[in-house]
Amino acid sequence: MNPLNQRLRETFLFYSSDLLANRAGQLSERQQARQQAAGVSLRLGMTIFIVVMVGTLGVIAFASLQSGTATSLTDPELLNTLGIASAVIGLIILLSYLFSGRSYMKAARETKIKVAEGEVQPGKIKADAAHFEIKIGKSKIRLVTLDQFEAFEMGTAYRVYYLPGPIPVVLSGEVIGTEEEAHRLLETESPLEQDKVLQGHRNARPIGIVLAVLTIGIPLTVFAAASLPGILRSAVMLALFGLAIGFVFWALRRASG
Repeated sequence: MNPLNQRLRETFLFYSSDLLANRAGQLSERQQARQQAAGVSLRLGMTIFIVVMVGTLGVIAFASLQSGTATSLTDPELLNTLGIASAVIGLIILLSYLFSGRSYMKAARETKIKVAEGEVQPGKIKADAAHFEIKIGKSKIRLVTLDQFEAFEMGTAYRVYYLPGPIPVVLSGEVIGTEEEAHRLLETESPLEQDKVLQGHRNARPIGIVLAVLTIGIPLTVFAAASLPGILRSAVMLALFGLAIGFVFWALRRASG
């Protein structure tokens, strides 16, 4: 196989069957499953974001009651604070959806394949923003890692199949002039349940859920422990520190697995 094609396949994790399906303007079964998994992960992420933002109101109320700045949930000062906080949080959620969430949700439902064809040239590069742009003919495709950017040889003519969006999904690709390889080299494919992209989505979802619980639970526990005797309070703080460290190691292990 052409080494440039091999590099594309290893980087973007596709097979000859995926490429052949994309040539026909269709998503392969594997790509459909990946797109559906991306949509589920995105919806879960947005739900977690909303829950954490709304949960902040509970933290504010609990902190006010624990500190004595409010005597009850019906305290006028507390209600005023919660009202202002609710308005701010609601605005943040709305703006996040309008300026970001909506476009990503639309992209997650996208099934119409676009084709970029021509010599690859570098575009705008902002490594600190995970923005590695390539230009293929008249198309511009944003990649998110340096490895993806380096999977293409600048100045070489490619044909790339992708789904449009704020961050396009590269489905497959090939060096122009090597089209016969896809018919000639039909690899043994890994089962869908062992697909690396699908496994990545499955592994990441529990991390987000646990992180949301900790984001709300740790501050509440800290405020609740404030009234405990010194030794018990220190023990609680130490336990929370250990929990946070344990979460980091667990999340890293799960993400890499």
